[in-house]
Amino acid sequence: MTNNENKSLKEKELEEKKSTGKEAETSVLLTLYMGLFLGMVPVIGFPITIPEMGGKILFIGLLLGIAAFISSFFTGTLFGMPKRNNKKENNYSLNNSLVEISDWLTKIIVGIGLVNLKEIPGYLISLGEYVKESSKYTGQLLNVYTIGIVVYFGFLGIYIGYNYMRLVLSNKYKHADDNLIRIELEMAKEKVLEIKQENQQKDKRIIEIQSLVQEKDQLTKTLIDKVNEPTLSKNKIETIVKKLVQTDEIKDENIELYVDKMISEAKLKLQKGLILNHDDPQKGQWKNNALNNERELKATVFEEAKGLYKINLQIVSTNPKNNPLKNGDLVLFALHNTFGDPPFKLVKIDKQSAELNFYAYGSFTVGAFADNGATELELDLAELPNVSSHFKIH
Repeated sequence: MTNNENKSLKEKELEEKKSTGKEAETSVLLTLYMGLFLGMVPVIGFPITIPEMGGKILFIGLLLGIAAFISSFFTGTLFGMPKRNNKKENNYSLNNSLVEISDWLTKIIVGIGLVNLKEIPGYLISLGEYVKESSKYTGQLLNVYTIGIVVYFGFLGIYIGYNYMRLVLSNKYKHADDNLIRIELEMAKEKVLEIKQENQQKDKRIIEIQSLVQEKDQLTKTLIDKVNEPTLSKNKIETIVKKLVQTDEIKDENIELYVDKMISEAKLKLQKGLILNHDDPQKGQWKNNALNNERELKATVFEEAKGLYKINLQIVSTNPKNNPLKNGDLVLFALHNTFGDPPFKLVKIDKQSAELNFYAYGSFTVGAFADNGATELELDLAELPNVSSHFKIH
């Protein structure tokens, strides 16, 4: 069934409900008019037969009829008060205080009526006698006139009140409640739509920010790769060693053997570290100490921008007088595996210090060989003081 067919059926059903409501209201009004007409015949007819007191008797009859009708009409509306079923999902939870009061009053009225059922005829007779004495009319027909008006208009009022509430007012209440529910649902739908649109905008903004962050990270990595020294290849190592051997600074003829040994051992440590701790493979592979054999591995981090850091590594002697670093010797720095294959840097000792500068986008553990591989040093850059939290977690 298409949406147009559903809409047509709903419109047809709504028109049928409206037509039924109008017919019910017309039927109740016709019953009321007929009942009032029939009731007014004896109300007016009896006083006409009493010329000397007709006007007074007619006024009393009208007063009793109106009082009986109004009070019983109210009682009838209490019995016909509609109750909404709040357990249904399509019914909005409305204020049912009046319904609860009507329920309470109807139970009281029924209870009192049942308890005093035998005494009701006596009450009616007493009412007739009271009217008779008050009007100073001696005819016995006034008792019948009074009781008849009260009983007739009482039942007419209950009947009209119940049916008017049940067939007319209840539908009007339901229509008003349904309109309230519809308005509340429309407002809720508009609110949901607004929230949905806001969430879509937020999601779009988040995607844009994530894209910018990824672009920034990629740009940072590219800049770091461009700024840092090239990867240490075997040809590069041989070139560096031959160049250093040819100078007067290095007298040790076994320098090539020392370098090969340091690189071989550093590679083994890296392989083992990649298995045990892939995110930080140098961690725990260099004896977990930045101070060893009177040699110290130090680092300073400079934040060029968020996500881009210039790092200065330095190996110095803690006892420069008695056990200095030898100028011209080579030390090996082992960096994170993202710095090349292999990620090692050879630095010549100058002025009793070996220093390396490079750029990174986060912290990691640095390993180092000094004293031709006899001394191992290790430093976790995330444990340095005075570094940002962003550097520590990246």
